[in-house]
Amino acid sequence: MRRLLASMLLIVAALACHVLARQIPFLETSPDVPAPHATGFRLRHVFHHGSGTNANLHLRLDVPESHVFATGDSEFYLSSVTQTVTRLSQRDPDFMESYLAYTRRPNSIKITDFDWIHERIRTPNISDPDTLATLARMTSDAYVAVPESNDWVDVGVPFNESGGFGWDSNGVRGHVFTDDGNQTVVVAIKGTSAYLFDSDGDTRVNDKINDNLLFSCCCARISYMWTTVCDCYQKSYTCSQTCLEEALYAEDKYYRALLDVYRNTTSLYPNSTIWLTGHSLGGSMAALLGRTYGLPTVAFEAPPERLAAQRLHLPFPPMPANESTIWHFGNTADPIFMGICNGASSACWVGGFAMETQCHSGLECVYDTVNDKKWHVSVSSHRISAVIDMISSYNTTAACVDRSDCQDCFDWEFV
Repeated sequence: MRRLLASMLLIVAALACHVLARQIPFLETSPDVPAPHATGFRLRHVFHHGSGTNANLHLRLDVPESHVFATGDSEFYLSSVTQTVTRLSQRDPDFMESYLAYTRRPNSIKITDFDWIHERIRTPNISDPDTLATLARMTSDAYVAVPESNDWVDVGVPFNESGGFGWDSNGVRGHVFTDDGNQTVVVAIKGTSAYLFDSDGDTRVNDKINDNLLFSCCCARISYMWTTVCDCYQKSYTCSQTCLEEALYAEDKYYRALLDVYRNTTSLYPNSTIWLTGHSLGGSMAALLGRTYGLPTVAFEAPPERLAAQRLHLPFPPMPANESTIWHFGNTADPIFMGICNGASSACWVGGFAMETQCHSGLECVYDTVNDKKWHVSVSSHRISAVIDMISSYNTTAACVDRSDCQDCFDWEFV
């Protein structure tokens, strides 16, 4: 009788374990198991890539351990989780740049049969307000000059800039942060320098050119009175698609410069997990680079960049949209992020910015500051300082949703 009872108990226990196993997935096979892990990051390098007439300029400044930020901090702490990502099996810079070059060839066949793989990597813990605010502060640092130094290392094609090189010279800047073991690298990309967005600097002319190329329907042709930034306009609401693609990838534009920044970052840290972040134009550029290489990306108040990603033929992985690792954080009071800073009465129009796109790639994570905080819709809500204050004022981070039903430039014909 005792043996029978023991056998019955073993059967019941086995059934219970079986049911429990079906209800609670095993940790290693669960698709997304949060495992918060806080790590300290320090600024290690600053990359500067020229644009326009200085497109061949590419320099690196190695930052000493003693560097202290304007906030008084010398180290940033970020929490991470383990997440499954879908990305190309082959994504080294040589392969990706060859693919991008092929897509611009006349009569090239659109490639859809990519070799996708699923990987478990650590990504920023976007559900943690402190981590999100810290990424925003790291992004803010990309606007701030480091102390004067003559120790810039030329990491590009040998190039003699007759006018010398200054901190505010035209081009793209990326601040490279690493943890102590170089397991994770965060690259913060500088955003737009313009009085309209409450910043300054000599990069503002090229910033505006790139803004108007990336976020307009056709070269900033929104009125006959506007000077276009490329020659793709043909006639009323008709634009050359091939011309736009070539213009976006031109050697003197920011996207091409950013590919070189990534190449040099991976040459320094070939085995590290790389995260990207940025604010405004820097956020959109980070999202484009993240889309290119399948990198976790957190963008703040970025103008909508999906149209630019499509024009560049960047790979979109075949996965549910809610599994994306490109997160766009913004607020309802920012007309630039919301895609409504357009029209003759808008601040963007007055400032000479043709901000016509409305669709982000990846996920949108929107704080409703208009209803929650009674903020007025204004470009002042676009500033990185406002973003940091906004994140700190909420107990939780904004929910992230897909807006795949969004459509840009529906009234234009691209030929």
